[in-house]
Amino acid sequence: MGTYMQVKNDIKAEKFTSVYLIYGTERYIIDDLVKHIGTYALREEERAFNLSQLDMREVPVQEGIEEAETAAFFGPRRVIILHHARFLTGAKDKDMPAHDVKRMERFLAELPPEHIVIITVEAEKLDERKKIVKKLKAAGETVEAAPLKGEGLKEWITGQAHDRGVTLTAGAIEELLGRSNSDLLTLEKEIEKCAQYLNHSGAIDEDIVDALVPRSLEDNIFQLIDAVSDKQTAYALQVFDDLLRNGEEPIKIITLLGRQFRMMGLAAEMERRGYSQQKMAGQLGVPPFVAKRLRQKAKYTKGDSIARALSYIAETDYKMKQGMMEKKSGVALLIARLPHILST
Repeated sequence: MGTYMQVKNDIKAEKFTSVYLIYGTERYIIDDLVKHIGTYALREEERAFNLSQLDMREVPVQEGIEEAETAAFFGPRRVIILHHARFLTGAKDKDMPAHDVKRMERFLAELPPEHIVIITVEAEKLDERKKIVKKLKAAGETVEAAPLKGEGLKEWITGQAHDRGVTLTAGAIEELLGRSNSDLLTLEKEIEKCAQYLNHSGAIDEDIVDALVPRSLEDNIFQLIDAVSDKQTAYALQVFDDLLRNGEEPIKIITLLGRQFRMMGLAAEMERRGYSQQKMAGQLGVPPFVAKRLRQKAKYTKGDSIARALSYIAETDYKMKQGMMEKKSGVALLIARLPHILST
């Protein structure tokens, strides 16, 4: 079983296998591997004749096998992509076509070596008890398309920059992560934007990211918390006003404020117990860079002040939802009072 980056590098080197079983919840990774196989296995003029894609939610797998058994035209190989093969999981889909898995098992035993079959499954797990799953795994390469985290995510970001002729400073990587919520498609687009700014040559630093990459909602909430913690009330209210102009709802903003303060409280307790940053990230269910920010913020905030802030946030949230307080002015008043709450 290969990792996403290992398999992608093999594809770029044109080291192919006959079967690729790609499953998981990270759609970007599935699409990226499928795209790279099609690009590197077939020349552009061959794809119209030798690339077939079928949706296993709509057609039975035996139709895909018939496609795979067809000889290649105007080229040495065929690529057949069987999307959404949920019959390889334990899911019980009522509208699923009648898949002849025995036919697929026989096909795997006779698969022409010059053909490539890609099976994708958007699911966290496969049903390992099924004979067909075992045979598919034995026949070729299996890749789990799981969300990238930690060093694996940073390696991917560095590779994206390298492919575009640029490098990234460590600070720029942290800024990108903070502004993208680790979404791979967003990261890809923003790295491309920064690379174009540099004419695909040079180093992307924090200043370039700050100038070109918009902040995510979560990053803006962190910025707001930083401001109230530093008693920069005017700046905190400016951030709030910017969020409103960008279409964010006051209820959503106060909900995220509450969530971040709760996470800070948990991070403070984990810090007291000696948790490492990696363990903290796992316990909180957040990427390591988010755990780092929470940990740093919690160090300089008293635990009881976090509890008081949470109590005031909950009270404001209740009044807003009950119509006892106008939403925008309610959040603005909350932001104005938080610096005092956090400093006492």
